[in-house]
Amino acid sequence: MMQGLKNVLKKVALSSSITTYLQRASSLYLHGKGGYAIFPSHLQNDHALDLIHTIKSENEMLLSDLEALQIYVTAQKTEKIPGEIAEVGVYKGGSAKLIREVTRKPLHLFDTFEGLPELSKSDDPKSFKSGDCYATLESVQVYLKEYSDIRFYKGLFPQTAGQIKNTKFSFVHFDVDMYESTKSCLEFFYPRMSPGGAMISHDYPGFVGVKKAFDEFFVDKPEIIIETFGTGQALVIKV
Repeated sequence: MMQGLKNVLKKVALSSSITTYLQRASSLYLHGKGGYAIFPSHLQNDHALDLIHTIKSENEMLLSDLEALQIYVTAQKTEKIPGEIAEVGVYKGGSAKLIREVTRKPLHLFDTFEGLPELSKSDDPKSFKSGDCYATLESVQVYLKEYSDIRFYKGLFPQTAGQIKNTKFSFVHFDVDMYESTKSCLEFFYPRMSPGGAMISHDYPGFVGVKKAFDEFFVDKPEIIIETFGTGQALVIKV
């Protein structure tokens, strides 16, 4: 599809700005999951999209371009908010590298590094199984070795979070797939988010356990759950 689009662009001799727009749109389409989204590109996003494609070429990142871009932009926009940054559900480190490239704040990375834990009755066994999304701690450390101020925590969250119990956060990314894991993330990080800080979760509303955990947790909270355009993500801004 991409080669066909490039051939058409050459034949019609479109301006460079329109060519860039269509190439970006087609790239986002090709890297999307479960359909497509029309995304108006802007020059300020070019670096982010190039970075996303570089990461995907060197490592496996289970995010569409739009999902990755949402993480990049949100980490960037919350840079002025007091607090540190965390990710729960690191997998092979692709999204962690994306975050590290946009901020110099301390970055805390949590994962079992043994794959997903046991499912609960609130999770759909057709979506995944225990042991999926396996990557070793050592492989992620090697992948991110050129970066500083990254702290790794191996084990089941939040049992591994004792060192950050008194830490405030400006941005947190969850990619944990499951009800109990999502619930634990919300219970731990919500009271530690600085006002204006952002939490993004993958797989909302796609995975029933993730959606159930978010909907239950925020039913009596002032914040709203924002389903970001063209992604399977939930975005919550702490008030």
